[in-house]
Amino acid sequence: MRNYLDGSTGDRVPSSTPNTAPGTSGGPENAFTPEYLDLLNQRDEPPTASDADAAGPWHLEPAPDGRWAVLRVGEALGRGDVPAGDFQMKQAAQLAAALSPGTGKSKRYRQGKEDDGRGYPVYYDGELAGHLRVFDEDLIASMNAADALLSAPYDFAWLLDAAGGLALERTGKVSLARARGDL
Repeated sequence: MRNYLDGSTGDRVPSSTPNTAPGTSGGPENAFTPEYLDLLNQRDEPPTASDADAAGPWHLEPAPDGRWAVLRVGEALGRGDVPAGDFQMKQAAQLAAALSPGTGKSKRYRQGKEDDGRGYPVYYDGELAGHLRVFDEDLIASMNAADALLSAPYDFAWLLDAAGGLALERTGKVSLARARGDL
């Protein structure tokens, strides 16, 4: 039986998954046979399973009801795949696509729970990176999300798409000024 980091157990790939996509000429929907996947479902997942589950890459697909579906590349609503999320706002879907891969990665930033006289220590990969005056789990979570985006150009591009043209125009001016040493 599978064990997931969120505490759930059970099949993530149902054995009843059809091997062909509706409306196709019988081509496989998955390179692995249902029998092989059933055998794997009887094992515990490796520690990297949550990384693989969140990694994507993701794409957006407009749903018939006007919502935006967030699906892994290779999945499609027309084949009956269930989206990881669906949103009324395209920007929210873009943010979900951008941030989902980072949720499965090991967090590089951690905060110490004890004030050491300078504040609460902040660690990056176990090394002291600095201090915060107050204990702030939300800031550390945001730093981890940004860190994940900085190391994944494909996912970072979703964030840029979500920003829109005006924000990117303003950002471009600030970035150029900083690169020139003007700011």
